[in-house]
Amino acid sequence: MKRCILCVLCAFIVFALAAAGIAYILPAKQVLTFMIGQLGSCRSLIVSQKTVIYEPGLEGGMQEFVETLYYGYPDRFRSEVSTSELEQIRVVNHGHALVVIDGRVIGETEDQFDHFKDLLLYREIDFLVDRLCQLGINLEIVSLGRFKDEIAYVIGAKYPDESVPQVWVNKNTFRPIRLILNGNDGEDTPLKEIEYTDYRPLGKRWTYPGRILFFESGTLVKMQVLETSNVNPGVPEQLFDVAYLKSVSEPMTSTKPTPLPGSELNDVKKSIQDFKKVFE
Repeated sequence: MKRCILCVLCAFIVFALAAAGIAYILPAKQVLTFMIGQLGSCRSLIVSQKTVIYEPGLEGGMQEFVETLYYGYPDRFRSEVSTSELEQIRVVNHGHALVVIDGRVIGETEDQFDHFKDLLLYREIDFLVDRLCQLGINLEIVSLGRFKDEIAYVIGAKYPDESVPQVWVNKNTFRPIRLILNGNDGEDTPLKEIEYTDYRPLGKRWTYPGRILFFESGTLVKMQVLETSNVNPGVPEQLFDVAYLKSVSEPMTSTKPTPLPGSELNDVKKSIQDFKKVFE
């Protein structure tokens, strides 16, 4: 009799623990810490990628160019596009940003889609938390959701709510798989989201998405495809120096204020206008 009662009690404890394990959801900061660890820690990274813009107004409906990304961990970033017709540089350092085209400053803020790098760049948890809060993501809310057959932690929203900014992190691999930037308020604001997929190893301890997809209201408008990478190269600190780049560039000549992220200006079409003359 005692043995029977003991067996029942053990079964009850196992069942209770299993139920508690299923119900328990990790807090956002812990999920993000695991995410940083999964991506790997290094001093710097250079990525060469093919960037494709999809837009009906372009010949063939699309154009592509080579873009070089420089990551100076934990919070410095630079993007370069250089052709015989155009040179564009984007630099972010300690929260300060600068965009230079053909040697002329055209902006000191980031477009919404420029934030694709945030989940891949900020390798110190406090930096990442601060940036996600700036994007309007509520780190007090975490739920479980499903995205393309992947179970993920949804940070910033109660699944399946997509009306607010949120980060999706794969529950098993802790790799970022989705970033919703502005939320869909059901009105005229298009839903802007970024998908991270096809992760590839960089050396033995690092990973990076082979493809990064940019969607606007469910339509693919931009894609970045990883071509080559270099882990821990020697990157001159001056490449990330916003003040230096500004000092050697022509100032903005327009008297119009720089548009802020989230304004009515279509970020993707603005980028297309910047690059379109390359292919004319």
